Amino acid sequence: MLTKRQEAELVTAVQGRGEIPLKFAYIGDGAKNWDTIAKERSVTSGGINSTEASLLKRRLNDFVSTLKSDKGINIVDIGCGNGVPAIPVLQYLSERGIPFAYVPMDISQEMLDLAIVTIKTRFPNVICKPFQMDFELGQFSDVMYEIKKDGSANLMLFLGSTLGNHSDLSRVLTNFRDSMTSKDYLIVGVELTNLAKINKIIPHYEGLQINMFVGHTLRYLHISEGVFTCGVSWNDKLSQIEMRANFTGDIRAEIGGDSFLIEKGESILLARSIKFTEYTVTKLFSDVGFRTELLTTSEDRGYILTMVQPTRYSI
Repeated sequence: MLTKRQEAELVTAVQGRGEIPLKFAYIGDGAKNWDTIAKERSVTSGGINSTEASLLKRRLNDFVSTLKSDKGINIVDIGCGNGVPAIPVLQYLSERGIPFAYVPMDISQEMLDLAIVTIKTRFPNVICKPFQMDFELGQFSDVMYEIKKDGSANLMLFLGSTLGNHSDLSRVLTNFRDSMTSKDYLIVGVELTNLAKINKIIPHYEGLQINMFVGHTLRYLHISEGVFTCGVSWNDKLSQIEMRANFTGDIRAEIGGDSFLIEKGESILLARSIKFTEYTVTKLFSDVGFRTELLTTSEDRGYILTMVQPTRYSI
């Protein structure tokens, strides 16, 4: 399931900081686990995707009108998931006869496959150019340059409020920034949170399906559910919800031919969800070196969409 490099990164994360990076949960069968959660939430409550889609539909004319290209637009869907969050953008372009290519990027080949099926079902004639890659590891300017050599424009999407899942937000956004020219744009969707009511949000991270998803990598380490329990808590210092595996007994984990001991009472971080206010998220983009082109929030100010570009400094 994992490459040798990914196995080394996983061992380092577990032994060095007591964490299993969430990105590994999307690989292999984990993609199906996540897809199940996304579809169930879409049916029962609409979820984040519903709010984000409504906001996109209201403001897409403003977003897309800034792009200048007669050769079409490359929709670069970073961390594409099952492709659903990108549909409002592609639908807008399709209805107006604007040529586009769909360029999903994800660490998981299984997620790429799901996204292409989703998009091809809605847009049978669309050109898909998938890239399996880990955007946490560095910039990907080679990909961004190659796909627009025909004169097309690049519009990057980072939707679904997935920004808060990463341990080093600045590094991820810096990778995006360093992959862009001054003519490329990035749209990011982020859920905003009233930190005074965080206890009402925690139940959204509980349940069997979510535990199956975040615990996917533990099973890869040959750790059975019988030796740990999943818990959800709020870390006020880091402004993040944390999902942890709390071990009730000693267990020896195996990976890449090596093994190491996890002792009773230890805790491993399986997932985080950093929570933002409008101030913290806009400051984050500014600090990393992005200029805000457009910014809009939902009527209840619970969700924000922002279109940014790299800040170009004069020498």
